[in-house]
Amino acid sequence: MSLRRRIALSFGAAAILITAACGSMVDADAKLMLGFPGDIGPTDVPAVMALQAMEYDVRSTTCIEFGSPDVQSQALLSGDINLASMGPATVMSANIVGADLRMIASNNKNDLLVVAAAEITQCSQLEGKPVAYHSDGSTSTAHLMSWISDECGASPEWLVISGSSNRTTALINGRIDGTIVRTEDWVHCLRGVDSDAHVLAELSESQSELLPKTIVINIQFLDDNVEYHQQFLEALDEQFALVNADPEAYAEMAHEYLPNMDPDALAEIYTSLSQQGVFPETGLLGPDSVTQTIDFYEESDTIESGLIGPEDVAIYDILER
Repeated sequence: MSLRRRIALSFGAAAILITAACGSMVDADAKLMLGFPGDIGPTDVPAVMALQAMEYDVRSTTCIEFGSPDVQSQALLSGDINLASMGPATVMSANIVGADLRMIASNNKNDLLVVAAAEITQCSQLEGKPVAYHSDGSTSTAHLMSWISDECGASPEWLVISGSSNRTTALINGRIDGTIVRTEDWVHCLRGVDSDAHVLAELSESQSELLPKTIVINIQFLDDNVEYHQQFLEALDEQFALVNADPEAYAEMAHEYLPNMDPDALAEIYTSLSQQGVFPETGLLGPDSVTQTIDFYEESDTIESGLIGPEDVAIYDILER
């Protein structure tokens, strides 16, 4: 089966999710199509709503949820989608082996939390304690290892527990003493639960310049879509302004795209994300944050050192083109 055929089949499977999550049906003639590597979450809604807001200016916009980052990457490389919400390490790794992808905006800033049992009040107390991470190669694991290295250099008893919400549950139930989780899972899992587990560190503070998720294009198709990309970035900044101005009101709008989430929990999640500064004033990228992110992934051995620079993976002047 050809790669193009596999992508087409993935589109068909993902289309089932579109109506509930993204608010419009997949259209083969869409002028702008935004992909996500999996189910959208609270940090993704501003990008989805930015796309929806563009329907007045762009004939037929849509978004699509893929079953895996690999399928999403292939869709972007082949031109089946115009934009993708993607982790920087994926972009860097793809370009190292010959792709031509570029980050053009931040989807959100770091929303990861280091959380711990009640008796753990500082990094050094994690020494020898059971601490869980997602997987050896995951982005969140690299962030956790970096934080521990910078803070205290402790050597915990490492455990693998896939899924941010699963790790939160394990901590609440006393199976582990520490872990790294996303804010949305932490807030959601603690609602109505009697637990003394607490936040040890908000990585939005200590790792504020690192890019956890970005909006990415295939530069080969930039000239054909630059006007639409510019409109999208302007609409995205408007969404960031809305959520930061009134997180609870934004949560009410976001519930349409996240119908399975409790509305009160969603309001708490957006309030917490806004207070952490997870939604930037502008999504536009700067060379400093891209350079620091490259350095971070090189130091964590996620990508090989010295093979790419900030100009190889990002565009900074797209609104001026």
